[in-house]
Amino acid sequence: MTALPSVAQVQHQLLIVQEDNTALSLYSTVILPAEKAANKADHIVYARVVGYLFLYPPNSTARATLKLEVAFCNTVSDDNDRFKAVYDLGMGYVRNLIRIFRKSRGKTPVPSSHLSRPSFDKLKQDILKSSPRNHSDAKDAALVRDDHRCVLTRMVDRHSLREGLAVQRWPEEPVVDTRCSHIFPDSLGSIEAGESGNEEHQVGTVWTILQRFGYEDVYNELKADQKGTGIHRLNNILTLAPTIQGAFDDMELWLEAIPDKANHYRVVLAPYLAHKSLDHGLQENVQFVVHGNCDLPLPNPRCLSIHAACCRIAHMSGAAKYLDVIFRDMEELDVLAEDGASAEVLTYALHRLVERGRT
Repeated sequence: MTALPSVAQVQHQLLIVQEDNTALSLYSTVILPAEKAANKADHIVYARVVGYLFLYPPNSTARATLKLEVAFCNTVSDDNDRFKAVYDLGMGYVRNLIRIFRKSRGKTPVPSSHLSRPSFDKLKQDILKSSPRNHSDAKDAALVRDDHRCVLTRMVDRHSLREGLAVQRWPEEPVVDTRCSHIFPDSLGSIEAGESGNEEHQVGTVWTILQRFGYEDVYNELKADQKGTGIHRLNNILTLAPTIQGAFDDMELWLEAIPDKANHYRVVLAPYLAHKSLDHGLQENVQFVVHGNCDLPLPNPRCLSIHAACCRIAHMSGAAKYLDVIFRDMEELDVLAEDGASAEVLTYALHRLVERGRT
């Protein structure tokens, strides 16, 4: 967890342009004082989430939205209430945006291991006509697109190799059971707009944030429909080796677009990891390419940009450790909601986090 930079550092690093007097003023008179005034571990995290999201937004529309929200916090006359408004804003982003990318354990469907060449040939024709309908279809289609390999290590999928669907180019080339990994979690695709309940409310809040951040296109592509297919679109899918998927799902690995190079990304890891510490072959830079003589969509750069922003901010603010507490408690206590959305989970985990911070 890193303290927010000073106004001078922000100006020196051009995190806020000098001409944006409103943003500089809000940062210096609202966000920084809220961080300084925080006397609880969770309040520090929440203030820094707001601050780092303000400094490193996924796009200019998100920055504009945050300016309005922080300005609203500034309308409160009493300092304590103004700071509380900032903490509440940060808590909302942790609960309803950042947390969705920290995926639960044991929720990934078992991949199919009995595919044959005829079934893949038929699948190749089918996916040119329509989007994958479920997790299994998404995995099969992504394997065709990704040359039956992990897109970040190029490890060959074992079942594809067995069925003659992938060619092992070198005798020593690693082979793994690849996984179908969703950028936005597939749990978001099971709830349609208009449904009611705690889980439905949270999912609706996720989509609302995306729309307010200027990602109307992502919302329209991935939102739940009557067939539940949106979230399984190939532009939301990566084929990954198990260890790589684990790091991706734990927000320890993300992809940052390389400017002016379409579908080129830097593979970024959490500060305590190194590329050589994960699966063999993990590169620092990757290019996504469509294989299989198919015109299939590659992972959506805009989906990856939101994921990257949330991962980066989670580690800079300390929210990543906060989420570790939540998910560890979810595994330990049977009474906790499976999706981690209940207020009791967050309250209990926050209490433990604060208590640990005092020892």
